Amino acid sequence: MSKVRTTMRRFLKMRLLLLGFVCLSMILSQTAFAVHGISTSELVKSSEVIIAGKVEKASCHWSKGTVITRATVKVNEVLAGSVGNKDIVVEYEGGKVGDLELKLTDAVTLTKGEEIILFLKMGESKLTGTVFLISGEAQGKYIIKNGIATKHGFKLETNHDVVDNNIPVKDLIAKIKTTQ
Repeated sequence: MSKVRTTMRRFLKMRLLLLGFVCLSMILSQTAFAVHGISTSELVKSSEVIIAGKVEKASCHWSKGTVITRATVKVNEVLAGSVGNKDIVVEYEGGKVGDLELKLTDAVTLTKGEEIILFLKMGESKLTGTVFLISGEAQGKYIIKNGIATKHGFKLETNHDVVDNNIPVKDLIAKIKTTQ
């Protein structure tokens, strides 16, 4: 009888531990961690290419122990640097494969149909080849709606005043072009 009780206690401890882990994960996934603000000037200087475009598709893959998202972006305008094609591949860590979802603090996400401005640099893919990576994580992406460029997905801890957010697209483009 004592063997059964010991087994039941272990089972209950494991369930409580699992429940605690699930609760902690839920809390952390809803918490926006604060990051250092990056100015448009800093983003321009740390980027090889800056484009305005539209996300055509995004797919998630399991690779080397993590989830990687690859997005195809149709380039409408090159604001700085140069790209060889009108469709570029942008890759970042995070996404969902089956029931497994990886969300990272200050990580960017690209969603099909989004009109965006991206600050990019070349880098090695975690899948294959060379791809574009987003400079400044979530701060390197603007969503364009109704002529306004907006940033999402992070909370600023410092340098609030240097970040351009909710700015007319034409003003953001002018800042990018004068910083080069």
